[in-house]
Amino acid sequence: MVLPAYHAPPEAPLPRPATLALLRTGLAPLLLWQGLRVRRRTPRLPEATGPRHGVAGHGAVRLRLLVVGDSSAAGVGVRAQDEALAPQLAGFVAGHLSAATERQGRGSSAVAWQLVAASGLTAHQALAAMAATRLYPADLLVTVLGVNDVIEGTRPSDWLRDLDAIRGHARHRAKVRHTVHCAPPRMDLMPVFPQPLRWIMGAAAARLDQALRGHVRQSHRRTRFVLPFDPSREDPREWLAPDGFHPNAALYRRWASELADHIDLDLSQSHLRRAVLPSSFQASGFGTLDAMSGYSGLGELN
Repeated sequence: MVLPAYHAPPEAPLPRPATLALLRTGLAPLLLWQGLRVRRRTPRLPEATGPRHGVAGHGAVRLRLLVVGDSSAAGVGVRAQDEALAPQLAGFVAGHLSAATERQGRGSSAVAWQLVAASGLTAHQALAAMAATRLYPADLLVTVLGVNDVIEGTRPSDWLRDLDAIRGHARHRAKVRHTVHCAPPRMDLMPVFPQPLRWIMGAAAARLDQALRGHVRQSHRRTRFVLPFDPSREDPREWLAPDGFHPNAALYRRWASELADHIDLDLSQSHLRRAVLPSSFQASGFGTLDAMSGYSGLGELN
């Protein structure tokens, strides 16, 4: 599929929930036709091949990472998992940790990672996927969810409830202590979608993101990360896969790098005793961890 010439569209205003629902109902036949047309014309790309868990970096494993999500988490848009989000994120986080532990004379640090993701998953379906998967112990949860909830018309309150359930499940089964939610992308700025479908989906995605922004402010050890790509200022053809929707290898690497920076800063601002400590700390609370079994010994959850 050849992407059209790039012209940055204006940002769409955020309608009231009742207005959005009315528009979706009134425009339903047109939106359905446009959606089917996009689906027919857009190539269906496979998920990235390769292991769904592993260890990034060298030395002692001092952090475990769990990534839960949809097709973007699964690496659609690239061929192999080593070009996708989860293993690259683990590698960049390992780099941050190693910068600290090497200064302390403790050698390099590694990060163990696990991926639970599949194309088409809503947040509710991702929870079911977690329940059906053997989860290794983890310290940090990253979610990549929201696009399919937009497509399915999930209400923000239901989406937040599902994210809470995912976080609770990860805390209970994997002993996760910190969570980062990736915000839904700006779907109103994706040229692969025609108008008015693009505007309707963008408004729905913005509603989810607005709800998430307020929700994490009231939560403990939980933050929101905005994807490092703005189609209104950057040419999508440089950053997107051939389907015009999923990230390409360059954007996955950029996403992983900036998310690792966010995690490093995020944890550096935590004043919790014995919490996960990033590279900006001179002292570290990490001991040597087994990569895929046992617990980190970071203390009990509050």
